[in-house]
Amino acid sequence: MKQPESQGTPQAQSASIISFRGEDAQITMVPFFVEGAIPDPREAAGYPGKYKLIVTLSRPRYVAASETVYKWAEDLKGDSHLAITRPAYTPPSSPDAVKIKVRVWGDNGFYVEYDGTPNEKGYLGKLESEPFDANDFRDAEVKAYTPLLPILSNWSVHLDIPIYVAQIEIAELRTGARSGRLFTPPAESSFAVKGELTFKPGSEFAHYASLYREALNSNSAPYRYLCLFKIIEAIRVRRERLANESVRSGQKPRSLVERVPASETDFQNYLDPIYHIREWHSMALSQVFPPAIRGKKFNQIIDDELRPLRDKVAHGIMDSGELGISADDLVKVERVNFWLPLTRTMVRRMLKNDFGNEFLSYLVQA
Repeated sequence: MKQPESQGTPQAQSASIISFRGEDAQITMVPFFVEGAIPDPREAAGYPGKYKLIVTLSRPRYVAASETVYKWAEDLKGDSHLAITRPAYTPPSSPDAVKIKVRVWGDNGFYVEYDGTPNEKGYLGKLESEPFDANDFRDAEVKAYTPLLPILSNWSVHLDIPIYVAQIEIAELRTGARSGRLFTPPAESSFAVKGELTFKPGSEFAHYASLYREALNSNSAPYRYLCLFKIIEAIRVRRERLANESVRSGQKPRSLVERVPASETDFQNYLDPIYHIREWHSMALSQVFPPAIRGKKFNQIIDDELRPLRDKVAHGIMDSGELGISADDLVKVERVNFWLPLTRTMVRRMLKNDFGNEFLSYLVQA
């Protein structure tokens, strides 16, 4: 069946956020079919053909658009700390320049050029590729975005400025379909904590709380993951210490089995004691509890999935020796994004189990 041609620029979309809040998500828009036509299941993945990739930049800690309205690239100006044209900067050899060109080489001889356009202040706001061939949205992202990341890192280290990607958008030129990767805003919350401080300065829980806040404040998914895993790791060490102290004092160590619920009917009850008043969409629940780990014990998930990923992420920046893994590895970052919702949830459950008098003591334990 012949696919419809693109019908102009897509408009900003406002919708309820149904994915896990505070982590990366993906949104895909496809053209409508004529009435009575059978949708092609490949539509959401994309067809072989011409694509372009648009990267919108932002200054860290600034929102490129409204938190509740998704805007396609045409409606975003973007921003950065990199001055490329007037009025922010006048290039000596090209005083009338209106954009920059970025040449990117990827695997298997792939080559594409990006146009870097400024915002009204003259700072680099967006990078838009020329049309290039790809099999689908995923192939287009890997081909064109992966080799762009080292270039952004090179600019950052040379100029000592952050180069923060706020949004990635891929357009399938023949059908007009679009796919975007963006960071979903954290959930908003009413002020509902105990009026009196439940822990004293120097409390062990205060150390864990500070690291959790550090994780949520970070714009970096790998760093957020390392902070959260460090909490898991520290709690396990603390539990072992307390168990040894109990044995030495002639007491029986605490027996605790932590397990991810196996049934979807148990998900809400499992989350209620560790997240303050939150409604969960089925998509968010599937992110928190991937099918492969449902019903498994925490220790098995940590040892089989979370620790190996932590080792890969941390190897390049924490272990001794030369660097061997790039922080620009798109596949690795995607794995981090996949496990972050569950990791956050496990951290909160472990904190609840170990610091019940200090952490969410007013929520009933399931």
